[in-house]
Amino acid sequence: MRCVNGLGSRIKALREERGLLQKHVAEKAGLTASKVSQIESGRLTPSLRTLGKVAGAFGVSIPELLEPPASGESVHIIRRGGHPLVSFEDSSERWMVLGAGLFEGKVRAVIASLDGGARGASIDKVRIKPGQKKLFYVLQGDVALRHDGKIYRMRKGDSALVDGGAPHNWDNVGRRPARVLWVILG
Repeated sequence: MRCVNGLGSRIKALREERGLLQKHVAEKAGLTASKVSQIESGRLTPSLRTLGKVAGAFGVSIPELLEPPASGESVHIIRRGGHPLVSFEDSSERWMVLGAGLFEGKVRAVIASLDGGARGASIDKVRIKPGQKKLFYVLQGDVALRHDGKIYRMRKGDSALVDGGAPHNWDNVGRRPARVLWVILG
């Protein structure tokens, strides 16, 4: 069993702060109480769609749900296992969201992972602003960055700066798991 991740802890804290039971959140979100329980305990990584439903049940946006509690400190440390985890339907891609909410929407970073030979989530699953830049850095594996109809083969240590408004995605072209860092600017 996996340890509770930061997202599950935040959902549980928000639910308890509002005096709600898991079944109440489940009803509002159109989910089962079991699914809400699994998300809170870290046994289930929610898809972006499911995360949207949970956020809607609380009347907050997805970024607000991902934000860590305000600490008032000048250094904010999120320990291993404390980063929110998100998955995508129809894809093995998973995101670990780094520093959610800490940059006031100007910079966001995620570590995305894909199983061997898998294709990344469709770009329509993630909101993209015209002119938004993204830094793509390969942490592990052999990948193909797809951008605006072209394919770029990349390996560990390679990076690219891309226009996030153009169609883009990535694939794991190797047999082993691959991990990349996306830094979203703007």
